[in-house]
Amino acid sequence: MVKSLELKTKRLLLRPFRLSDADDVFEYSSDAEWGRYLVNMPEPFTRKDAGEFVVRFSNPEQWDEIPVFAIVQQNKVIGQVYLNSPDMVNQRAEIGYMLSRNQWGKGIAPEAARAVINYGFETLSLNKIFGTCDIRNKRSWRVMEKLGMKREGLLRNHLKWRGEFLDEYYYGILRSEWGK
Repeated sequence: MVKSLELKTKRLLLRPFRLSDADDVFEYSSDAEWGRYLVNMPEPFTRKDAGEFVVRFSNPEQWDEIPVFAIVQQNKVIGQVYLNSPDMVNQRAEIGYMLSRNQWGKGIAPEAARAVINYGFETLSLNKIFGTCDIRNKRSWRVMEKLGMKREGLLRNHLKWRGEFLDEYYYGILRSEWGK
């Protein structure tokens, strides 16, 4: 896998995280509404958490497990987009994205995710990219639909978070469907 990759879109630079990104990560991820649907996020998200995050994901060796791109706009990190644990045997990976709340509704998440999906299909030769989200998180499932992903199922009581079982939608797109 490529260790130091940058992707560019019309408005964004997608690049590996740098240690100097910790303040930007803390700024957007310490917002409680931002993390409302994110399972396994520390609450509250602290500066220490932000520092540990950028240390982990600025390590080039981490890219073999999870390529995580910082979403940069005007020299500021405003979120992240990633392919979780690419499975090269089955040629599939799970896409995920997180974006600063003050950037919601501007088309940035689909723009960043589109670049990473293209990278997954074109560079990694994946056959399928899939994603899941809490069914209450309409913004997330709308992003996947804008990308042309199809809702393939409902995973009932799939996760337990804060003592509650949660349902998730499962979306997917095949390389043969991409760009049509």
